[in-house]
Amino acid sequence: MKYSIKTILFFSISAIVMIVLISLSGYRNVARQVANVKVEIEDQRGDFFTDQLEIVDLINDKGGDYVLGLPVGKLDLNVLEARVESHPFVKDAQVYKDIKGNLMVRVEQARPLARILEKGAADHYIDENGKLLPTITKHTSRVLILELEHKFSWGKNIQETDYGKDLLKLLRYIDKSEFWRAQIAGIVVQKGGELVLLPQVTKQEIDFGMPVDYEEKFRKLKLFYTQVLPNKGWNTYERVNVKFDNQLICK
Repeated sequence: MKYSIKTILFFSISAIVMIVLISLSGYRNVARQVANVKVEIEDQRGDFFTDQLEIVDLINDKGGDYVLGLPVGKLDLNVLEARVESHPFVKDAQVYKDIKGNLMVRVEQARPLARILEKGAADHYIDENGKLLPTITKHTSRVLILELEHKFSWGKNIQETDYGKDLLKLLRYIDKSEFWRAQIAGIVVQKGGELVLLPQVTKQEIDFGMPVDYEEKFRKLKLFYTQVLPNKGWNTYERVNVKFDNQLICK
């Protein structure tokens, strides 16, 4: 197929114009200044351990490197994400630019499963990955209380020990169950490592044993709550023992 010289010139000029327009558009996007910083924080069951002002302060390196007014093309998004993720309760941060010149920040918070109480030591939270998080004054999460009678050698994560790994599995199991989240208020970790569960409503303390075989132990405990207590009375027993195989002992 043959094309006329006019047709060839038309397509050539059109292609050049298109390339120029794309180049100018790319230049304008790179040169566009940051107009605003918009922060979206994921809600974790009503828990907010940080806020928009705090995240913007981290983005600005606590006043050492303001991003507003800077050319968008000069921003290192990986550096900005690392600044936000330096917050102990930020699990993940995504920073990106929109076409209007706004800097968008999406924050996923760490989610505490329990709060550790230990004599002579500061309180800590345990998140869903076993990470130890500090308490903060601006927000208190209503989570299960873990009272330690024995000092553990955990540095940053309870999964640093085999016992901590087992304990985290137990905490995750309770957290995933709406029934047990509502029923169990606290756990006492005794010096030998055995657990005593403290219920929210009834007065019975529950001898649970070590944090192993927890599914079978909770199966027996649910029988106690759904079949024994309705027939015998909610305050008939003061102590329940589920730590022995095939036994449910009520005293």
